[in-house]
Amino acid sequence: MRIVRILLIGALLGGCDFQIAGPAYPEKNGGKFLAEHGYSPELIRAVVERMPLEHERVVEFTAIRSTDVRFLVASNPHLTPEEIALYMRDRDDFARSGTAWNRNLSTRQMLALMQDTSHTVYCGLARNPAVPSDLLLKLHAERKPGLVWFALNPQCPVEIKDEIEKSNDDLAKHWLKFNEDKAKGLPAGSRGSVPAARDP
Repeated sequence: MRIVRILLIGALLGGCDFQIAGPAYPEKNGGKFLAEHGYSPELIRAVVERMPLEHERVVEFTAIRSTDVRFLVASNPHLTPEEIALYMRDRDDFARSGTAWNRNLSTRQMLALMQDTSHTVYCGLARNPAVPSDLLLKLHAERKPGLVWFALNPQCPVEIKDEIEKSNDDLAKHWLKFNEDKAKGLPAGSRGSVPAARDP
């Protein structure tokens, strides 16, 4: 049963038609939305692949109807902290969670996101490799997003790694090993990618 559970959860996270906690696929859905609304292929690629965007576009997309597009732009590591702040004010927690994925956050922004009321937001922060270990440990102690989110972080603190290894959380162990194997240059296998997740 343990192996079956790991395989089933892996399928859920890997982009199948199963549904868990509202999995989201912003690259697919955001790109489709932009194409349907007449944006150029070049701009769509820049948004989906998180390439540099002109400041005017960053501001423009704060008001776009698609939460997937807003998530993609919010998570773009080429944004300045000032531009990230525009998306931290988004009323939709999924769009706002894109900022928690952003590797160009300031320390003040990390601390602010840590206090966000949405589980979706601070889970994104737990998997962000740009967040220092001391803040990840603080997040773990104060908000308890779940071990799997830290396991998804290639910079997971040793203290949390030890807790994962001692836990019964098979999914967290799975992704911890995935990242450790990847860091060693070992074949990762066909585990798929993990989508962004919305709260139920």
